[in-house]
This record gives sequence, C-alpha cells and structure tokens, in this order.
Amino acid sequence: MKNGTAVVIGGSIAGSCAARVLADHFERVVVLDRDAFPQGPLGRPGVPQGRHVHTLLARGCAELERLFPGFEETMLARGAMRIDFGLEFARLGREGWAPRQPGSVPTLFASRNLLESIVREALRRVRNVEVRERSTVTGLRATDGPERRIRAVCVSGPDGEQELAADLVVDAGGRSSHAPEWLRELGFEPPAETVVDSHAGYSTRWYAAPAQLPSEWWWKAIWIEFDFDHPESSYAGVLFPVENRQWIVTIAGASGHYPPSDEEGFTRALRELRSPILAEAVARATPISKVYSYRAMANRHRHYERWPVRLGGFVAVGDAACTFNPVYGQGMTSGALSARILGDCLARHDARAVDFPRRFFRAQARLQRDAWTMATGADFRLKATAGKRPLGFSWSLRYMDELFHATYDDRALRTRVSEVVNMLRPPSALFSPGVAAKVLLHAARRGFRPIPPADEVPALPPLDVVTERAA
Repeated sequence: MKNGTAVVIGGSIAGSCAARVLADHFERVVVLDRDAFPQGPLGRPGVPQGRHVHTLLARGCAELERLFPGFEETMLARGAMRIDFGLEFARLGREGWAPRQPGSVPTLFASRNLLESIVREALRRVRNVEVRERSTVTGLRATDGPERRIRAVCVSGPDGEQELAADLVVDAGGRSSHAPEWLRELGFEPPAETVVDSHAGYSTRWYAAPAQLPSEWWWKAIWIEFDFDHPESSYAGVLFPVENRQWIVTIAGASGHYPPSDEEGFTRALRELRSPILAEAVARATPISKVYSYRAMANRHRHYERWPVRLGGFVAVGDAACTFNPVYGQGMTSGALSARILGDCLARHDARAVDFPRRFFRAQARLQRDAWTMATGADFRLKATAGKRPLGFSWSLRYMDELFHATYDDRALRTRVSEVVNMLRPPSALFSPGVAAKVLLHAARRGFRPIPPADEVPALPPLDVVTERAA
C-alpha cells in the first residue's frame, strides 16, 4: 500500500514527470516551486530559456503521453503542429542544402510555454499531488547516525520558514540546482562533475507569421547551420512555427561568438547567415517581442552514479544530474525518461532503503550516457570547445560526416539517423554492421572528397514529386 511523503524540488517538465510517477508509490507528493505559475501558456522567471526554441523529441512525446494520457491530442488541439523534418524543413547543413525527402520521424512543434502549461494542468488533476507555488527550498535536513538520510527540506514560502518532512526528496531543480551546496552544508562532498562547454549562446525574437507566403516557399520551418570550420565568425539560425501562427526565430553562436541581443544587431545577423532565406522570411513577418538572450549552454554531468557518499532519501533527476547543450533539444525528453527510470526503480526497490539512491543514479546514468555522447560529440566538432575529447574522436567525426552525407541517397539511413536523434534508438545503432557497410561504400564511391557547401537555395521539387519518387 502507498504511504509516506515524497517532495519534488522544481515544478518544470522533469519535476512534473517525477511527481506523476511518485504519485503511484507514495500517499502524498508535494511539488515545490519558487514561481507563481501563470494561467495558461505564458512564460515564468524560473524558466528563462522558455522563450527560446524548444524541441520535444518523438521519444519525449511518447513518454509524456504515457504519463499524462491525452497529452498529444491536447497539444494539437491547442495549436501544436506535427512536422516531418525531412519533408517540411528547409535545412542548410555542412553538406549543403538537404534534399526534400521523406524518412524522418514526425515531431510536435510548439512553444515551451504551451507544453509546460498542458503538463501542469494534467499534474494538478492527480489526486495525491500538491503543487506549492512561491515556495523556495533553502536547504536540506539529514538524520544523524551511521546510515544518514535526508529527512526534510527547508522551505521559505507564503507561510514563512518551515521544515517539510519527506521520505524521499527528488531534486528537479534543473541546470541551476542548488543541491551541491546544500549537500556541502550537511558535510557531504558533492559529486564530481564533467563539463564540456562550446561557449555557445542564443538570441531569440518572436514574430507573428504573415498571412500568406510565396507559393514556392514550400517549407514550414528553416534550419541554417553555421560554418563549423569558422564558428568564430558565423552564426546558425532557425525558424520554428508554434501555436497561434507565431514564429520563434533564434540565432545561435558558438566558440564565444555570441549573437547580438539588440534589435538592430539581431536583424543584421539574420542577413549575415549562410543563406538569405531566413532574413527574407522574417522581413515579411511582424515582430511581437524584444530580443531575448541566453548563454548558460554548457554540458554538465554531475556524477551521482559514482558518488561515494552513502545517503538515503535523496535523488536528482533530469538536468539536476546531467544537462546538455540545449541546441540539441534533448532536455525535456531526458527529463521525462528520468521519471520513467525513477518509476522502474520504485517498482523494484524500497525508496526508504539507504542504497535506493545509488541504484537509481546508476540506472539514470546509463540512460543519460547516450544523450551525453550525442551532445558533447557535436560540440567537440568545434576546436574551441572546453573539455576532454574521447579517444578516437577524429575518426568517429569523419564517419559521422560520411553517414550524414549518405542519408541524402538512402531513405533507410535517413530513418535510422532520425530515430537516433529522436532517442528512439541508441547512438550505437549508427555503427551497426549494416549501417557501417553502407557508409563505407558511400565514402569509397565519393573517394572521401570534401563536401562542398551550397552557395544558394536550390530549386527544390514540390511535395507530390518527392512523394512519387519515394514510392
């Protein structure tokens, strides 16, 4: 039978997913968040990155649907769009303009604000979950004795200072989690960290989409990569459609080449991208926000799975344990998957056992390893990225370049890459014998010649022609 109290620090995506899982195993679940949650899909101070482009990967959508049945239907009803990356994106990559081809996994496009508001609504309908707003956690309390455990959290809220007793505390405080300093105050050395930092940054502006676009503009979204060989003087740019006929337009820079945060500079930077297509689109739209900037984009892994401290009653989920460069869109999906791991561990082990956190952390680390490999591997393409490169990185980079170029001619490879990017398969699926044979054959045919970038937007075939060729 369910009994006891679980406390979740943070009411964002990872915290909400964790609370939903905990509700199946505890009599009472309390979610603490320092913000006052808005009514509807609006931003809040605790999620400053919420104004920027967010991607919910296909695996993340499936996990949210599992936790909150009806999630996807509600998203679509409120304006989210299901988009096929291969057919409906104009993408200029290192290999040039990607041909318009089927073979991608369709994904939902919407603002982070809409997604979070729908998850929050669903969580409030769970009977034994209490959400406390304007409640800031200021520390942890632990028991004495040989087998120490966290017994309570210190909370500052509308009712003043208090201690909230808990049988299990879940840190979902995200990238800015204060758990390391709270643990140090209790006399525990926090876990070691690994940081990989490409010194990247975002600048974003929202636009009202024009009522009509030129008929030849077949795309629904745009993705322009920067010049990986010269990141110090180039930017990447994306245009993502979201609900209410709005566009989120983001410029990204790396290697310390941060995009401008003023309106004039932002507009100028759009014109300096590798293609004029994004600037031409924005010129037809109406700006509806100021320019927002964000630079906290380093990959940071707090190695709780290797933490020598034996401490019961405390776990950290999602970004509080392992956070990724948000440009790769893995954060929300990883947070939902961490909740799945937590649920699996709660079904098998006693949450009150002193070794429960270690079991969970090791299981979560196995999950997060794949996302970490993909995010840091992409960041290590840049010479200025800080961090230790894995052994054999230059060879794997060459292989991945050939793989992505081979997808232009092979639908099965396109599908496989899309599945890995959407976390439906592990990265190892890109190195299976069948995939590797195709990549090597493609490379041999090309003679390992450098891939020339495209200079201008190609004349892309209409959708009916593409579909006919695919068939």
